[in-house]
Amino acid sequence: MPEANSPILARTSLRSALLLAGIFAAITFFIHLASSLWGSHLGYGFFRDELYFLVCGHHLAWGYVDQPPLVALQARLAETLFGLSPTGIRILSFAAGGVTVGLTGLIAWQLGGRRTAQVLAMSAVLAAPVFLGTSNYLSMNSVEPCFWMGALLVVLRIAEGSASPRAWLLFGLLAGMGIENKHSTVFFLIALLLGLLLSPQRRILWSKGCAAGVALLLLVTLPNLLWQWANHFPTYELLYGVAHSDKNTKLPPLAFLREQVNMLLIVAAPLWIGGLAWLAFARKARPWRFVVPCYLIFLAMMMAMHAKDYYVAPIYPVLFAAGAVALGQLTRRGWPPVVYTVILGYLLCRATAPIMLTILPPDKYTAYADHFGANKVKTEKFNSPLPQYLSDRFGWPQMVEGFAARYNVLPSDVRARTAIFCGNYGEASAVNILGPKYGLPTAISGHQNYFYWGWNGYTGESVLTLGNDPKDYADNYAEVIDLGPFDAPWIMDHEHHHYFWLRHRKRTYASEWPEFKYWY
Repeated sequence: MPEANSPILARTSLRSALLLAGIFAAITFFIHLASSLWGSHLGYGFFRDELYFLVCGHHLAWGYVDQPPLVALQARLAETLFGLSPTGIRILSFAAGGVTVGLTGLIAWQLGGRRTAQVLAMSAVLAAPVFLGTSNYLSMNSVEPCFWMGALLVVLRIAEGSASPRAWLLFGLLAGMGIENKHSTVFFLIALLLGLLLSPQRRILWSKGCAAGVALLLLVTLPNLLWQWANHFPTYELLYGVAHSDKNTKLPPLAFLREQVNMLLIVAAPLWIGGLAWLAFARKARPWRFVVPCYLIFLAMMMAMHAKDYYVAPIYPVLFAAGAVALGQLTRRGWPPVVYTVILGYLLCRATAPIMLTILPPDKYTAYADHFGANKVKTEKFNSPLPQYLSDRFGWPQMVEGFAARYNVLPSDVRARTAIFCGNYGEASAVNILGPKYGLPTAISGHQNYFYWGWNGYTGESVLTLGNDPKDYADNYAEVIDLGPFDAPWIMDHEHHHYFWLRHRKRTYASEWPEFKYWY
């Protein structure tokens, strides 16, 4: 039964809420679609990780060194359905961005919000830079908030009493799929469990329905767990190495909190902060009080682990929804949410879309972004002329063409024995996705999951590679020939290399392959 203080009786119809959610989901989808098509016209191509995910999709498995299996399956499905183009492989991510926005509206409805509150909450998520950016290309991050908010919506309804215990099965499915999409979901679920245990809603955990949901969750995640076990938990080894390296920028607590505000849009901060306060203190929010400790515990865990600031992002739609509901109840008039929505819409068009999407030509981007003070904080210690999420969409075709020009002039008998070895998964994946039309062989690497895919039978007798200094290869190869530089506009600074032809490796790849493992 619904709790006495629940606003369940004051809600608009579910049909109306679904219609609003569907409209905003469609708007979000078409914004991303139009941006990607226009970006392709401006020269923005495949993002580095997209190329890698596509290759993983050609090697479907229950796990990978650096991710669970779902993103590879998404890449394979998108390529099969929509073709091998930047826009084609992103269609499902665009749809996921729409679903995230739509779910925000449904959560606002669940919390008792009127139509204006639902529209405001969805507008805030749509305009938030972090959601706009991560939904614009093929990634785990585009789908992640769908699973989190879908699972949380189920728990909100169970806690209020408007869903039966059988809804735990849907929770288990969504939570399990969330883990199969990205392992950080585990930390969200731990925070959710602790949040429930610290609230009166802990009672919903002691039911057969909850046990069944958890059992389904474990069943969904079991294949990846078994893969991790069989391969000696490579993801843990990778994360441990990254945590004890200088790869990522480690923000102190206050800086981390400041970036939470920045990545969600400063103007929207009163909305989600107000939502957190409403959930903590409002009498009507009593059934959902557990969201507050859930958020605070999850935030604390991410700060303690020096996670990237955007790892917290998938939890914010519920706070935006709560904030929109709180504003509607506080003012009891329709115009404040409408004005707030208009402001967010203006900022979406004027600031966040041009900065986060592929709308501006790269030569005009920096000046425009600097006007708004954007992109001052980096999550990784790499330099680039544009933000990493944009610079990493440049240079791959030119790099592959450079390999092809050098590979195809080799004598045919040498060419048949020549490997292309790449120092990272971006370069290797670019060769493997874009190289077949030039007749290039499958590139090999020791980076991330390429280590498991092996050396493809090559001995090291003849190798084309990208590097910086001939001396790096002198100890292992009898002959090192500099074949000239690789350069292209707007690429990441660490991708400015020289092509080298390495000949007569002193020890074979087969005998030394474990030394090529590079998980970073």
